[in-house]
Amino acid sequence: MRVFFAIELDDGIKDYLSEIQQEVKSHCISGNFTFKENFHLTLRFIGEQNVQQVEKLKQVLKDVAYNPDFELRLDKLGSFKKGNRSIIWTGLEKSLHLQELYNNMENTLFQTGYQKEERSYNPHITLAREVKMENIGFIEKMEIEQLNVKVVSISLMESKRVNNKLAYVPLERAELQKNLQV
Repeated sequence: MRVFFAIELDDGIKDYLSEIQQEVKSHCISGNFTFKENFHLTLRFIGEQNVQQVEKLKQVLKDVAYNPDFELRLDKLGSFKKGNRSIIWTGLEKSLHLQELYNNMENTLFQTGYQKEERSYNPHITLAREVKMENIGFIEKMEIEQLNVKVVSISLMESKRVNNKLAYVPLERAELQKNLQV
């Protein structure tokens, strides 16, 4: 099974991201656009795992869920260049809560026998891959609403094909602790 840890997004945020994606799409020559139902924020990609390893990862999920719930805020559009193509994403404002959740997950995974991620964590929501545009500069100029994203749970997701379509399916979900601060 190909798995990863993620923050799932509510339907309102997915609807808004889909609108942004349509605007981006209108400026593209080609691209592989993320299905609306697959929009998410990856916490940590794991990769291929067997059934026993997935059970360990479910426990990691539960162990990390002691973190308090929190809010993120959409920030801006951006792109990562890959040759003559790009990945288009929506960024998030810096969040100490998100960084702490990520660090706790990394440490718990390490204690379970997984290597720490070598790259620094760059939280983003992928809108499209393999994008070809005549003017990629359009992305940095596009304004987006800085909507709040409520983070109340984290999920262990499986990436698989369902009816010949890529789908991200939750294998396990863990609720974060209620943050009682006002």
